[in-house]
Amino acid sequence: MKTQLLCLAPQIARVASLGVVLAYTLPAHSADTPDYRYTQYERVVTVDDSGRAVRRVTLSLVLSSDAALQRFSQYAVSYDADLQTLTIDKAQTVHANGENVAANLKDAVFDQPTPTTAVAPMFSSEHLRLVVFPAVRRGDTVQLSYTLTDRETMLPGKFDEIAYFPPTQEYDNVQETLDTPIGMPARIDAKGMQSVSDTVQGTRHVQVYRYRTPASGPTHEQADAVSPLDTGPYFVATNFTDYAQLGQAYEQRARPQMRASEPIRKLAEQITQNVTDRRQQAMLIYDWVSRNIRYLAVWVGSGPVVPHSADQVLSNGYGDCKDHDALFIALLSAKGIRADSILVNLGNSYRLPSVPAVAGFNHAITWLPEFGVFADTTSGFSPFGTLTFASSDKPALDTVTGQILHTPPQNEANSMSSSDYTIQIGNTGNADIHGTFVMNGQAAFTPRLALSRYKADRIGYELLEKIGLTGSLRVAALSSDEIDQPLRLDLIGTVNNMALMPGPAALAIPVMPGYSSIKAFADYVLAQAGRPLDGPCVGTAVHEHYKVTLPAGAQIIAIPPEVDSRNEEIVYTASYRQNGQSVEIDRNLQRNFRTNVCSGAMLKQWYATALEISTDLKRQILYR
Repeated sequence: MKTQLLCLAPQIARVASLGVVLAYTLPAHSADTPDYRYTQYERVVTVDDSGRAVRRVTLSLVLSSDAALQRFSQYAVSYDADLQTLTIDKAQTVHANGENVAANLKDAVFDQPTPTTAVAPMFSSEHLRLVVFPAVRRGDTVQLSYTLTDRETMLPGKFDEIAYFPPTQEYDNVQETLDTPIGMPARIDAKGMQSVSDTVQGTRHVQVYRYRTPASGPTHEQADAVSPLDTGPYFVATNFTDYAQLGQAYEQRARPQMRASEPIRKLAEQITQNVTDRRQQAMLIYDWVSRNIRYLAVWVGSGPVVPHSADQVLSNGYGDCKDHDALFIALLSAKGIRADSILVNLGNSYRLPSVPAVAGFNHAITWLPEFGVFADTTSGFSPFGTLTFASSDKPALDTVTGQILHTPPQNEANSMSSSDYTIQIGNTGNADIHGTFVMNGQAAFTPRLALSRYKADRIGYELLEKIGLTGSLRVAALSSDEIDQPLRLDLIGTVNNMALMPGPAALAIPVMPGYSSIKAFADYVLAQAGRPLDGPCVGTAVHEHYKVTLPAGAQIIAIPPEVDSRNEEIVYTASYRQNGQSVEIDRNLQRNFRTNVCSGAMLKQWYATALEISTDLKRQILYR
């Protein structure tokens, strides 16, 4: 389980501290024995009348392989340095013979900010406390106890607890205890867990839940899977009554920061000068904020859910997702255009728990109901009304109305990629190539981002290297300034040894450099069909055109047949036409997906189509 740490919810990792150490799982060292096993994970959460919580965690972890030693000879616990205090109570190594070796809590405990980069969309006060265990050997058990105490709550009077236990991990005994004041309504969603007890003890309400891995064992690891918040098991508890109340709590603190002051009004008029169409006005304001307000990897301000004022964001010229949203809404308000703050998850979670949890959200975007448009000015490279893949097909909490909306999935309507290659094969078998890409909507986001970070010569080199071809490639021309227009990218170069010359021989057209490919989809389905866990899957419409010209001395003997493969969700067509020394190839892939999440069963249904595509991509032009 890889935890997302984004601008809205810096507590997302600390509420599920297992997430920090379970982020990258290595394969087990044998078919029957797991690398590691949690023999104990107990957490007691005690909440006071103000919503502040004290969490006492005890865990034991058996390390059965060298890979596990590499990962768990030090254990990372995450916490919010601005809101919480973390105390390591006990840490020790227990050898297989029963000998205990205590960790030195003075010299073997280290604190550091959560790693980030200058371009990561993270405004976070998240810290990691690393506990280094002594003298760890294969077969040992590491044991850790710690206490995490709230100094203040993220939202006044509200607590929000979440822990999840990935089905790919092995747990002998998990116990979650929630201890709340008897007058405080506590709502719990414990998917996949068993309720053990629900008692009143004096003035306290105590509820206990347990979980252990089924006798069949953990699910096999999967490289690309949705969050355990989608699958369970997990434990979520809160005293929010519903998502509408959660949205209102955010709105009450954020809305005052969105005031359309006089400088904001002047800027709105300047941006929309001589434009009367309201949608066009909104688009111009969106473009201005996207281009002029930087998105930085720093967390500053009075709280992780309170944006800076729109005036301050404008003055600073930078901000996190909440700040972008605040300024965008203020500028729209100056033109009389309504806009609502929307909370979404920018990670691999596509469902919300049945009880309202702040930790289910980690990003703020904007909803313009007049136009039926979601907008995210932090992406910087997406047209107005187009979200990135990460925020597509997600539950979206409208903090004004309290409604749960839903962002659109990626499909051919909002993500398109077209490539056109001319390939001139010489007498030595090397090929001169010229490629033109046109990408629109979500498909243009990744290349626009790459072009903003790297020089054009590096772009060509990395595209060629990524697909395993040798030669040289450079960007000859590009059009990338206007994000509301398709991105066009021209590449020129050579590819070594594309064909065996002279013949007789056969030429299979390799996958040419690009950002979207039909082959990638076919390979994904063939590799993942029948997998146990759901996973994200893209829906970009892809068109590939090749014109392959052989040397004058070569004679084309045969070309592949046409292909037309269709089912309810996928349409693939391929045509081959010979004209003298040239063969023109057109391949089209349409994915009519209604969701960004694909199950193993869905991929299994597509297996025959993917196999047909894969076979077609291997077909050859015969020549002599």
